[in-house]
Amino acid sequence: MKSSILILCVGLISATLSGAALGQNVFNTIDLAGTVVAQQKTGLSYEARGCITNVSQNALTTGITQAGEILVELDNRAAILAFKSAQARANDLRDAVTEAEFAITVAKADVARVQEEQRFVERDHERTRVMFQRGLVNETTLDAAERKKLDATFAVQRAQEAIERAMTNRSRAMNALEIGTLELQARQLDLDALVLRAPFDGVLLNFEPNLGDCVTQGALAAEIYDPNEKSVETYVFVDQIVNAQNVGIVVGNSVQIVRINGETCVGTFTLIGTEVNLESQNVKTTIDLDPACAPQMFLNEAVAIKTQPSDS
Repeated sequence: MKSSILILCVGLISATLSGAALGQNVFNTIDLAGTVVAQQKTGLSYEARGCITNVSQNALTTGITQAGEILVELDNRAAILAFKSAQARANDLRDAVTEAEFAITVAKADVARVQEEQRFVERDHERTRVMFQRGLVNETTLDAAERKKLDATFAVQRAQEAIERAMTNRSRAMNALEIGTLELQARQLDLDALVLRAPFDGVLLNFEPNLGDCVTQGALAAEIYDPNEKSVETYVFVDQIVNAQNVGIVVGNSVQIVRINGETCVGTFTLIGTEVNLESQNVKTTIDLDPACAPQMFLNEAVAIKTQPSDS
């Protein structure tokens, strides 16, 4: 009888412990409240000062833009004149390089000509020297032949020096052309700075330029974000993160986002903060929205979040 009671007690204790263990692994869905935000919101600023001369009416009325679209143009008359002046200067310097290269070609041709003349004079001098040794010509004739040989040598040296000067002039012309090209690029950048373009396809926020308004460099023109890249920001309590597996708050885990009209969208936990707010004892959490339904969600829209069992 005692042994039967003992076995019954052990069975009850085991069942109790097993139930407690199973209870710890039971998933409990929790409801959270969050706000829709843009994952990457980029500010568009004016790169130069000036007065607005043109505005994209399509972007102004729809708030939607495509990559490369000109959103705002500033007065560019002075910049165009500076660019054309730099362009003309660069063309002039390019012609100077061409002339310097032609001068080198001419100098090389002169060297070849005087070298040929030098060889002729040297042969004539040699004949005169032989004739002088044979007594056929006098010393004056030999002196004249030696003078011609010396003049031919000097002519070759001067022609070679002309090549060196021409090459130096070409080097200077090329340096000047490089400086002129850089100046032209700088003027092109100044011209481009007067045009505000959309960096990518997206939605514009606070885009309200007016023709004739004058703006300063660095002033914010608008903000732009990709409608396909949105997330939901919410906060969870520390005790919920401690039992993260039981409530589904795990990075990479899917959740259900519910709008006020009942529409749903799938989201995924991508960030669970590591800092706790001292007053509220909660942690910031980010949920990325599925690109298939993200465009329909409004920025700053309040949504409900229902956690789901871990995907793993």
